[in-house]
Amino acid sequence: MAGGLPSSISEQPDGIPKPMAEIGGRPLLWHIMKSFSQYGLTDFIICAGYRSYVIKQYFLNYYVYKSDITVDLAKNKVTVHNKVTEPWAVTILDTGVNSSTAERVKQAAPYLEGDDFIVCYGDCLSDININSLIDSHSKDGHIMTAAVAKPTGRNTIMNIVQPGDIKGSCIPSSDIHNAWVNACTMVVNKRIFAQLEDMRGTFETDVLNRLAQIHEVSAFYHDGFWCPVETVRDRNHMQQLWESGHAPWKIWND
Repeated sequence: MAGGLPSSISEQPDGIPKPMAEIGGRPLLWHIMKSFSQYGLTDFIICAGYRSYVIKQYFLNYYVYKSDITVDLAKNKVTVHNKVTEPWAVTILDTGVNSSTAERVKQAAPYLEGDDFIVCYGDCLSDININSLIDSHSKDGHIMTAAVAKPTGRNTIMNIVQPGDIKGSCIPSSDIHNAWVNACTMVVNKRIFAQLEDMRGTFETDVLNRLAQIHEVSAFYHDGFWCPVETVRDRNHMQQLWESGHAPWKIWND
């Protein structure tokens, strides 16, 4: 999900999509996709919106950005040396600037293969064990299994009945130490599209609450690292972690 409004966490004055804000010289999107690819998940659908061409240009020119090149101006020829690439298939959809997250997911339906897929947001970094999340989803058999994590201070608390039946969100709680929030990484079955036919709201709240009403959403508890990168302070903290060599979400080797 990469269709939001201009990022306020980038130094670029004209604004860029938030998932293109950089940590360690790479967009947030790259960090997220790199994590998924460590679990063998290499087919991505990016639901873009605001300045979607920035995302398209990044992937169209991935070789050029990350490799050495020779430009022969006289012959109008470009040679790419020591190509740096990833084993990814990336589909980028222009899902509209003002579309809701539920509408963006609906637009991805024709491009999906198989019964299950993962919905995640392009501004969250984590070390969620994706294999364990998928296994939990397979065992539960619900339409959705949502990873939940500890609050970072600006999140909506989930109403969860043990061991993991989600009853909804937007539940106030003073017991913040025992609270869990949506970590914005969800395994979803294609049966979801029957629920989205008349939905225009947010996927992470409105759709989740509808599934909760019919007992079709469960929680996967994640005790590790998770952080939405929403502010300059968040971005600077992630940059510091990256520069320290101890970025918790970096599960791959250079």
